[in-house]
Amino acid sequence: MKKFLEYLITSIIGAAIVVTVVCVQRIWTRELVAQMGALSDAFFAAGVFIGCIGLLVFVSDSGAFDMLRYAVIMLVNKFRRDINKRKYKDFNEYREMRSGKENKPIAFMLVVGLAYIAGAVAFLIAYYNV
Repeated sequence: MKKFLEYLITSIIGAAIVVTVVCVQRIWTRELVAQMGALSDAFFAAGVFIGCIGLLVFVSDSGAFDMLRYAVIMLVNKFRRDINKRKYKDFNEYREMRSGKENKPIAFMLVVGLAYIAGAVAFLIAYYNV
């Protein structure tokens, strides 16, 4: 049930992006060929947005932003009264703590993003064949 909910929520967000792009382009005032092009644009925008968010989460979980995250934590710790009460004494300790955490699942974002891109390709084929 939890997996289904992840896919459902991500699909609803993608549908909201599609509806927003369609409304901005005022697709109902266009001819059929232009409507297919606008729908292709809308589905592609939703697919790329969702897929890129999934890839960004993957990169973040793999440790690409650990140094930046640690630097922000240390900057915030500089403004504390007692500097010695900081959570991590050095970056290596912070990195070891981060490596012990479980990674977030991202496959659902990539699958939904690819599904929206497949929809965009379908509308693009219809655009060129109508």
